[in-house]
Amino acid sequence: MSEQHIEPVNDSFSEVQYIPKTEFDSVQFSLPPSKSHMIRLLALASVNQGTTKIRFDGIIGQDIDSMIKSLRSLGVNISSSKDENSKFVTVSGVGSGGFRLHDTSINCGNSGTSLRIIMGLIASMNQSVMVIGDSSLSSRNNDSMIKSLFDSNVSVERIGENNLPIVIHGPWFDGDSEDRVIAIDSSKSSQPLTSFMIASALFPCNVKLEVVGETVSNRHYQLTKDLCNEFGANINILEDGFQINKWNVDFPENYFVPGDASMASFAILLSKLHNCQVNLTNWPQFNDALGNEMLQKRMASLGISWENSTIRNSNDGKYSSYDLTNCNDLITPLSIILALSNGGKISGISHTVFKESNRIEKTIELMDCFGLKATLDGEQILVEGGQKPTSPKSSVKCYNDHRIFMSAAILMTKFGGDLIGKGLHSIADRDFLTRLGIE
Repeated sequence: MSEQHIEPVNDSFSEVQYIPKTEFDSVQFSLPPSKSHMIRLLALASVNQGTTKIRFDGIIGQDIDSMIKSLRSLGVNISSSKDENSKFVTVSGVGSGGFRLHDTSINCGNSGTSLRIIMGLIASMNQSVMVIGDSSLSSRNNDSMIKSLFDSNVSVERIGENNLPIVIHGPWFDGDSEDRVIAIDSSKSSQPLTSFMIASALFPCNVKLEVVGETVSNRHYQLTKDLCNEFGANINILEDGFQINKWNVDFPENYFVPGDASMASFAILLSKLHNCQVNLTNWPQFNDALGNEMLQKRMASLGISWENSTIRNSNDGKYSSYDLTNCNDLITPLSIILALSNGGKISGISHTVFKESNRIEKTIELMDCFGLKATLDGEQILVEGGQKPTSPKSSVKCYNDHRIFMSAAILMTKFGGDLIGKGLHSIADRDFLTRLGIE
């Protein structure tokens, strides 16, 4: 088996990417492996005492690379190979208490999920560990995660004026075995809840996670809970949170990563914009779609047909409402799809302002660049239907946000032009432009 090179994370996406005008008739669109699944699986496999193979189809993106690099910095042996059936990463877990810092710092690149999970894992260490990231990640707020760490007697120090770098020094509860309560604010992101669920395998005590605020991205923390329970935990649901007793990770020797269902939104956008057929593969099962199964359930209102693996533009659809509380990554492509079909309103998006960019603001700005109108009404985006895009008057800014970039790239295939943010797609899907015949 040959070793696969893991590319370093790009810290700057300020270069220009030219997108040529392109016509499409039929497009093969294979969904990349789900980074939500894989990042969690890598973390759990690292805490496992043993070796496992995490299998997947397609090419992993930079966010997954960032998690691999971060875990390697903690002394976890991870290699990448392939056989006749699939690709896989082999993880040699270090077990509880096995993390050792092998670098001067841990670089989480652009990955918010990796950052929050890593913060939880290194909090188990009786050692000062510096965590860094790229310029985009360094600007993202981590206050809720930091507060919960403070409550767990973990020291967290910001270095400089940004949210990163930070220095974390554990261990949890000073090694005390007394049962504890940790309050977690999950109203802006469910990632802190995910982090503490995974890190609970390293706790020296039983812990109650007390949830503060109305949790967003519920399907993502439910995925974490289900994976932890599958691998040895017994996380019990309480009226105000979760009870987790001490447990050890028991990871299977093989595990397959499903496709990233959120990426199907770009396949639908492509079909809608160019009235072309898209052959979609690697679509996950319902429980693994993480709320993005809404795309398939609501295809009639979106004016598409989705039979087996074939997506086609069928009609204009109908004006309808869409709640993205559990699938907020859809906000940008879905807004554009609605403009091209019969319009609609999008709610459950307030937490998207805390993503790589303020996705509410930048989605509306992006659409305006292409002559498409959407308005913010309170906490809803209203989109009028029956619109047609026009050519941008200048280069389109993507604000270090890969979902903004990918939406813009598809729109730009109608006209040809420049996007500011070369390489941004590789954060989630390295094959994205290749599928469009651009790279």
